Amino acid sequence: MFGDSLPSFSRCSRTRRRFGGVRERPNRRAWKAREAQASVGSNPTPSATSTLLVTVFSSPLISQKVTLRVDDKFTYFFCNEFLPPAEAEALLKVFPDDLLRLQISEEKCHASISNRSDHELFEAVVSRSDFLRQIYDWFRSEKFIVDVLLTFRKPILRRYPYILRHILKKWILNPSRYYGEIQFSMRNPLHVLSPHTDNADKVLSLVLYLPESGTEAEYGGTAFYLPRSRSGENAVFRRYSQRGAWLHPRLRALASTKLPMSESSDSSEVTHHLHFFDSHYGRVFDAPYRLGAAGGFIKNQFSWHDLRLDSMPRTHTRRSLLVNVFIRPSKVRALANVLLRR
Repeated sequence: MFGDSLPSFSRCSRTRRRFGGVRERPNRRAWKAREAQASVGSNPTPSATSTLLVTVFSSPLISQKVTLRVDDKFTYFFCNEFLPPAEAEALLKVFPDDLLRLQISEEKCHASISNRSDHELFEAVVSRSDFLRQIYDWFRSEKFIVDVLLTFRKPILRRYPYILRHILKKWILNPSRYYGEIQFSMRNPLHVLSPHTDNADKVLSLVLYLPESGTEAEYGGTAFYLPRSRSGENAVFRRYSQRGAWLHPRLRALASTKLPMSESSDSSEVTHHLHFFDSHYGRVFDAPYRLGAAGGFIKNQFSWHDLRLDSMPRTHTRRSLLVNVFIRPSKVRALANVLLRR
């Protein structure tokens, strides 16, 4: 439906002519980059050069970055280097630590700033840096949305009943139905984000990991789970879905299911829920927490994932940039949300 290729968003280069002694105007960004390079000395170190020259976001496409993809009961994936090291370091340097730490206390171990729920504060953050503004614009762009729809076309269609996905295929994959959300997230150690399937209006979730030097780990990115049995799957859904007693299994993708959450570092209040969940679901992948890497999934009734930082050193802080693709609000979806209490 989108044609033979993705729409091109590259700017056509302009041809400039010279008349007599009139000098051609140099490219402004290139001139700024040369000026920044000269300021660190005649022979700058590689690290200094990479830090100063990263002023333009590379606009990564998920289709070009995925290094692991599993299409099982739900689709989850991992990008070993979603951002090049220099770009990831540049993003970490402009990460809004100061504003996020104001939200964290002994009673609350998690803080976030989102363009969806904290629009004014988010605008204040991205106005600090042209680099952040480019990131914000890219993940909300039509080109990024189209790439998501093309890359994960089959699992997105499988969210709908068989007849609807064939009759309404063009409507389902229409990029104008979707929009992007960006969220800065910070979590303290010992915090447990209980297993959940995510908001029913969400289509894709991409988590870009931003650990500081010395805090990277081969685990602790995002953990994904699959049911050990059909009976275990039903037991968890009936217990934690508000409409689980009557909702048909084929309609569970329309619901949002989650275990009780704890905002504090004391996870004892949710421990028995975690034991119940672990007895019926098994962890199938725990994404490495590396700078510039990213984990993600396509939301459906099986997209159980969590984050357990109980083994994370107390001196560490977990930072990430969340990119979510949502279905735009409509009267039909509003009615479904009321009926399903999601």
